[in-house]
Amino acid sequence: MSGGYRATVRGAAVLAVLGTMLVSSGASAAAAVDRPAEARAAARPDHPSAAETRALDDLLERSGLKAQLESLSASVRAQFLRGRLSGQDRVTIDRIASARFDAGALYARIKLDFERNLDPAKLATALAWYDSPLGKQITGLELAALVPSGGRDAVADLEEDRPSPRRLGLIQRLDAGGGASETTVDVIMAIVRSLTRAFQPALPAVAHLSPGQLDDQLALARNRTLEQIRRACLVIMLGTYGGLSDPELDEYLRFVESEAGHWYMSVMNNALLAAIDVAAGATAAELVTAVPHFGGDLR
Repeated sequence: MSGGYRATVRGAAVLAVLGTMLVSSGASAAAAVDRPAEARAAARPDHPSAAETRALDDLLERSGLKAQLESLSASVRAQFLRGRLSGQDRVTIDRIASARFDAGALYARIKLDFERNLDPAKLATALAWYDSPLGKQITGLELAALVPSGGRDAVADLEEDRPSPRRLGLIQRLDAGGGASETTVDVIMAIVRSLTRAFQPALPAVAHLSPGQLDDQLALARNRTLEQIRRACLVIMLGTYGGLSDPELDEYLRFVESEAGHWYMSVMNNALLAAIDVAAGATAAELVTAVPHFGGDLR
Protein backbone atom coordinates (compact mmCIF):
# COMPACT_ATOMS: atom_id res chain seq x y z
CA MET A 1 0.00 0.00 0.00
CA SER A 2 1.87 2.86 -1.52
CA GLY A 3 1.68 5.14 -0.86
CA GLY A 4 4.60 7.41 -0.85
CA TYR A 5 4.75 8.34 -1.70
CA ARG A 6 5.50 10.01 -4.44
CA ALA A 7 2.37 8.03 -4.71
CA THR A 8 3.50 5.28 -7.04
CA VAL A 9 6.89 4.62 -5.45
CA ARG A 10 5.15 4.42 -2.11
CA GLY A 11 2.75 1.95 -3.69
CA ALA A 12 5.58 -0.20 -4.96
CA ALA A 13 7.13 -0.20 -1.51
CA VAL A 14 3.83 -1.18 0.10
CA LEU A 15 3.44 -4.08 -2.30
CA ALA A 16 6.97 -5.24 -1.57
CA VAL A 17 6.60 -5.43 2.20
CA LEU A 18 2.88 -5.93 2.72
CA GLY A 19 3.03 -9.67 2.33
CA THR A 20 5.43 -10.13 5.23
CA MET A 21 4.20 -7.33 7.46
CA LEU A 22 0.39 -7.37 7.38
CA VAL A 23 -1.44 -10.28 8.98
CA SER A 24 1.67 -12.06 10.24
CA SER A 25 2.63 -8.99 12.27
CA GLY A 26 -0.52 -9.33 14.33
CA ALA A 27 -0.93 -7.35 17.52
CA SER A 28 2.77 -6.60 17.83
CA ALA A 29 2.98 -4.29 14.82
CA ALA A 30 0.30 -1.63 14.67
CA ALA A 31 0.11 2.05 15.47
CA ALA A 32 -1.91 5.19 15.03
CA VAL A 33 -1.47 6.93 11.71
CA ASP A 34 -2.04 10.48 12.88
CA ARG A 35 0.45 12.91 11.36
CA PRO A 36 1.79 16.02 13.06
CA ALA A 37 -0.55 18.98 12.71
CA GLU A 38 2.05 20.98 10.81
CA ALA A 39 2.15 18.32 8.08
CA ARG A 40 -1.52 18.80 7.21
CA ALA A 41 -2.57 21.35 4.67
CA ALA A 42 -5.18 23.89 5.68
CA ALA A 43 -8.50 23.02 4.07
CA ARG A 44 -9.91 25.76 1.86
CA PRO A 45 -13.49 26.80 2.57
CA ASP A 46 -14.66 27.10 -1.04
CA HIS A 47 -15.09 24.52 -3.78
CA PRO A 48 -12.61 24.21 -6.65
CA SER A 49 -13.61 25.65 -9.99
CA ALA A 50 -14.30 23.48 -13.02
CA ALA A 51 -10.85 24.34 -14.40
CA GLU A 52 -9.16 23.43 -11.12
CA THR A 53 -11.06 20.13 -11.00
CA ARG A 54 -9.90 19.29 -14.52
CA ALA A 55 -6.32 20.17 -13.61
CA LEU A 56 -6.52 17.99 -10.49
CA ASP A 57 -7.88 15.08 -12.52
CA ASP A 58 -4.98 15.52 -14.93
CA LEU A 59 -2.43 15.62 -12.11
CA LEU A 60 -3.73 12.44 -10.47
CA GLU A 61 -3.81 10.73 -13.86
CA ARG A 62 -0.26 11.82 -14.74
CA SER A 63 1.06 10.60 -11.40
CA GLY A 64 -0.31 7.08 -11.94
CA LEU A 65 -2.49 7.05 -8.84
CA LYS A 66 -5.25 4.82 -10.22
CA ALA A 67 -2.85 2.07 -11.26
CA GLN A 68 -1.09 2.24 -7.91
CA LEU A 69 -4.36 1.94 -6.00
CA GLU A 70 -5.43 -1.04 -8.10
CA SER A 71 -2.20 -2.83 -7.19
CA LEU A 72 -2.46 -1.87 -3.54
CA SER A 73 -6.08 -3.03 -3.35
CA ALA A 74 -5.24 -6.40 -4.91
CA SER A 75 -2.33 -6.92 -2.55
CA VAL A 76 -4.37 -6.07 0.53
CA ARG A 77 -7.13 -8.47 -0.50
CA ALA A 78 -4.59 -11.23 -1.05
CA GLN A 79 -3.12 -10.77 2.41
CA PHE A 80 -6.51 -11.07 4.08
CA LEU A 81 -6.80 -14.54 2.52
CA ARG A 82 -3.60 -15.86 4.04
CA GLY A 83 -3.79 -18.61 6.63
CA ARG A 84 -5.94 -21.68 7.13
CA LEU A 85 -9.37 -20.61 5.92
CA SER A 86 -12.36 -22.62 4.78
CA GLY A 87 -13.78 -22.06 1.34
CA GLN A 88 -16.77 -20.14 2.69
CA ASP A 89 -14.59 -18.01 4.95
CA ARG A 90 -12.42 -17.09 1.99
CA VAL A 91 -15.46 -16.03 -0.01
CA THR A 92 -16.76 -13.92 2.88
CA ILE A 93 -13.42 -12.30 3.67
CA ASP A 94 -12.69 -11.52 0.02
CA ARG A 95 -16.13 -10.00 -0.44
CA ILE A 96 -15.66 -7.70 2.56
CA ALA A 97 -12.07 -6.70 1.75
CA SER A 98 -12.86 -6.17 -1.94
CA ALA A 99 -15.72 -3.84 -1.14
CA ARG A 100 -13.93 -1.84 1.53
CA PHE A 101 -10.58 -1.58 -0.26
CA ASP A 102 -12.11 -0.93 -3.65
CA ALA A 103 -9.60 1.11 -5.65
CA GLY A 104 -12.31 3.39 -6.99
CA ALA A 105 -13.55 4.20 -3.50
CA LEU A 106 -10.01 4.89 -2.27
CA TYR A 107 -9.40 7.14 -5.26
CA ALA A 108 -12.61 9.10 -4.62
CA ARG A 109 -11.62 9.74 -0.98
CA ILE A 110 -8.13 10.86 -1.98
CA LYS A 111 -9.45 13.19 -4.67
CA LEU A 112 -11.90 14.71 -2.18
CA ASP A 113 -9.05 15.46 0.21
CA PHE A 114 -7.15 17.15 -2.60
CA GLU A 115 -10.19 19.27 -3.41
CA ARG A 116 -10.40 20.34 0.22
CA ASN A 117 -6.72 21.27 0.29
CA LEU A 118 -6.32 22.65 -3.21
CA ASP A 119 -3.70 25.30 -3.90
CA PRO A 120 -4.17 26.45 -7.52
CA ALA A 121 -0.63 27.77 -7.98
CA LYS A 122 1.02 24.65 -6.56
CA LEU A 123 -1.38 22.46 -8.49
CA ALA A 124 -0.34 24.14 -11.74
CA THR A 125 3.35 23.74 -10.90
CA ALA A 126 2.96 20.07 -9.97
CA LEU A 127 0.98 19.36 -13.13
CA ALA A 128 3.66 21.05 -15.24
CA TRP A 129 6.28 18.83 -13.63
CA TYR A 130 4.37 15.61 -14.35
CA ASP A 131 3.74 16.82 -17.91
CA SER A 132 7.48 17.36 -18.48
CA PRO A 133 9.54 14.70 -20.31
CA LEU A 134 11.36 13.71 -17.13
CA GLY A 135 8.14 13.68 -15.12
CA LYS A 136 6.54 11.33 -17.64
CA GLN A 137 9.63 9.12 -17.65
CA ILE A 138 9.63 8.86 -13.87
CA THR A 139 5.94 8.01 -13.73
CA GLY A 140 6.58 5.27 -16.29
CA LEU A 141 9.40 3.84 -14.18
CA GLU A 142 7.27 3.93 -11.06
CA LEU A 143 4.35 2.19 -12.75
CA ALA A 144 6.69 -0.48 -14.08
CA ALA A 145 7.94 -1.06 -10.52
CA LEU A 146 4.44 -2.17 -9.51
CA VAL A 147 4.77 -5.29 -11.69
CA PRO A 148 6.80 -8.15 -10.11
CA SER A 149 9.83 -8.85 -12.26
CA GLY A 150 10.31 -12.46 -11.24
CA GLY A 151 14.05 -11.88 -11.41
CA ARG A 152 16.81 -11.90 -8.82
CA ASP A 153 16.35 -10.80 -5.26
CA ALA A 154 16.66 -7.00 -5.04
CA VAL A 155 18.45 -7.07 -1.70
CA ALA A 156 21.07 -9.45 -3.06
CA ASP A 157 21.54 -7.19 -6.06
CA LEU A 158 22.07 -4.23 -3.76
CA GLU A 159 24.73 -6.09 -1.77
CA GLU A 160 26.62 -7.02 -4.95
CA ASP A 161 26.28 -3.70 -6.75
CA ARG A 162 26.34 -1.07 -4.06
CA PRO A 163 25.38 2.47 -5.11
CA SER A 164 27.80 5.35 -4.77
CA PRO A 165 27.49 7.50 -1.64
CA ARG A 166 26.09 10.32 -3.79
CA ARG A 167 23.48 8.05 -5.35
CA LEU A 168 22.49 6.65 -1.98
CA GLY A 169 22.18 10.15 -0.56
CA LEU A 170 19.89 11.24 -3.39
CA ILE A 171 17.61 8.24 -2.88
CA GLN A 172 17.50 8.80 0.87
CA ARG A 173 16.50 12.42 0.30
CA LEU A 174 13.78 11.31 -2.10
CA ASP A 175 12.51 8.90 0.54
CA ALA A 176 12.44 11.64 3.16
CA GLY A 177 10.98 14.28 0.85
CA GLY A 178 8.28 12.03 -0.56
CA GLY A 179 7.52 10.28 2.73
CA ALA A 180 7.85 6.81 1.20
CA SER A 181 9.03 4.91 4.29
CA GLU A 182 6.86 6.79 6.76
CA THR A 183 3.72 6.41 4.68
CA THR A 184 4.40 2.78 3.83
CA VAL A 185 4.71 1.77 7.46
CA ASP A 186 1.64 3.79 8.40
CA VAL A 187 -0.46 2.23 5.65
CA ILE A 188 0.47 -1.24 6.86
CA MET A 189 0.00 -0.35 10.51
CA ALA A 190 -3.39 1.26 9.92
CA ILE A 191 -4.67 -2.09 8.68
CA VAL A 192 -3.07 -4.16 11.42
CA ARG A 193 -4.10 -1.69 14.11
CA SER A 194 -7.76 -1.93 13.07
CA LEU A 195 -7.61 -5.72 13.11
CA THR A 196 -5.87 -5.76 16.48
CA ARG A 197 -8.44 -3.52 18.10
CA ALA A 198 -11.40 -5.36 16.59
CA PHE A 199 -10.11 -8.80 17.62
CA GLN A 200 -8.40 -7.73 20.87
CA PRO A 201 -10.35 -10.14 23.13
CA ALA A 202 -9.06 -13.07 21.03
CA LEU A 203 -5.42 -11.97 21.29
CA PRO A 204 -4.00 -13.08 24.66
CA ALA A 205 -0.99 -10.77 24.48
CA VAL A 206 -3.13 -7.64 24.37
CA ALA A 207 -6.51 -8.81 25.65
CA HIS A 208 -6.19 -7.12 29.04
CA LEU A 209 -4.46 -3.91 28.03
CA SER A 210 -6.24 -0.60 28.42
CA PRO A 211 -6.64 1.53 25.26
CA GLY A 212 -3.77 3.74 26.35
CA GLN A 213 -1.49 0.80 27.13
CA LEU A 214 -2.33 -0.81 23.79
CA ASP A 215 -1.52 2.41 21.93
CA ASP A 216 1.82 2.66 23.71
CA GLN A 217 2.76 -0.92 22.83
CA LEU A 218 1.71 -0.50 19.24
CA ALA A 219 3.62 2.76 18.85
CA LEU A 220 6.80 1.10 20.10
CA ALA A 221 6.32 -1.77 17.66
CA ARG A 222 5.70 0.68 14.83
CA ASN A 223 9.00 2.41 15.47
CA ARG A 224 10.84 -0.92 15.39
CA THR A 225 9.15 -1.79 12.11
CA LEU A 226 10.03 1.52 10.47
CA GLU A 227 13.72 0.65 10.02
CA GLN A 228 12.81 -2.54 8.18
CA ILE A 229 10.45 -0.57 5.96
CA ARG A 230 13.15 2.03 5.25
CA ARG A 231 15.44 -0.73 4.06
CA ALA A 232 12.76 -2.16 1.77
CA CYS A 233 11.90 1.25 0.35
CA LEU A 234 15.57 2.06 -0.24
CA VAL A 235 16.10 -1.16 -2.20
CA ILE A 236 12.96 -0.61 -4.28
CA MET A 237 13.71 3.02 -5.06
CA LEU A 238 17.30 2.23 -6.07
CA GLY A 239 15.95 -0.35 -8.50
CA THR A 240 13.09 1.80 -9.75
CA TYR A 241 15.34 4.75 -10.59
CA GLY A 242 18.28 2.65 -11.76
CA GLY A 243 17.93 3.98 -15.30
CA LEU A 244 18.11 7.63 -14.26
CA SER A 245 21.32 9.61 -14.07
CA ASP A 246 22.32 11.48 -10.93
CA PRO A 247 21.50 14.84 -12.59
CA GLU A 248 18.02 13.53 -13.43
CA LEU A 249 17.55 12.44 -9.83
CA ASP A 250 18.73 15.88 -8.77
CA GLU A 251 16.05 17.45 -10.95
CA TYR A 252 13.36 15.17 -9.53
CA LEU A 253 14.52 15.95 -6.02
CA ARG A 254 14.28 19.68 -6.68
CA PHE A 255 10.60 19.20 -7.48
CA VAL A 256 9.97 16.93 -4.48
CA GLU A 257 11.58 19.43 -2.11
CA SER A 258 9.90 22.47 -3.69
CA GLU A 259 6.78 24.11 -2.26
CA ALA A 260 4.62 22.52 -4.96
CA GLY A 261 6.22 19.13 -4.43
CA HIS A 262 5.81 19.33 -0.68
CA TRP A 263 2.16 20.29 -1.11
CA TYR A 264 1.50 17.37 -3.44
CA MET A 265 3.35 14.79 -1.34
CA SER A 266 1.89 15.87 2.00
CA VAL A 267 -1.69 16.01 0.76
CA MET A 268 -1.30 12.69 -1.04
CA ASN A 269 0.24 10.97 1.97
CA ASN A 270 -2.38 12.19 4.42
CA ALA A 271 -5.23 11.52 1.99
CA LEU A 272 -4.04 7.98 1.36
CA LEU A 273 -3.68 7.24 5.06
CA ALA A 274 -7.12 8.64 5.81
CA ALA A 275 -8.67 6.51 3.06
CA ILE A 276 -6.85 3.36 4.22
CA ASP A 277 -7.79 4.01 7.84
CA VAL A 278 -11.49 4.25 6.96
CA ALA A 279 -11.33 1.10 4.82
CA ALA A 280 -9.39 -0.85 7.44
CA GLY A 281 -11.73 0.12 10.27
CA ALA A 282 -14.82 -0.87 8.28
CA THR A 283 -13.22 -4.15 7.19
CA ALA A 284 -12.25 -5.11 10.74
CA ALA A 285 -15.71 -4.25 12.08
CA GLU A 286 -17.35 -6.50 9.50
CA LEU A 287 -14.88 -9.35 9.91
CA VAL A 288 -15.29 -9.55 13.68
CA THR A 289 -18.98 -10.29 13.13
CA ALA A 290 -18.91 -12.27 9.88
CA VAL A 291 -15.76 -14.35 10.58
CA PRO A 292 -15.09 -14.08 14.34
CA HIS A 293 -12.47 -16.85 14.30
CA PHE A 294 -10.38 -14.81 11.83
CA GLY A 295 -8.67 -13.38 14.91
CA GLY A 296 -6.93 -16.72 15.35
CA ASP A 297 -4.65 -15.86 12.41
CA LEU A 298 -3.51 -12.69 14.21
CA ARG A 299 -2.01 -14.51 17.19
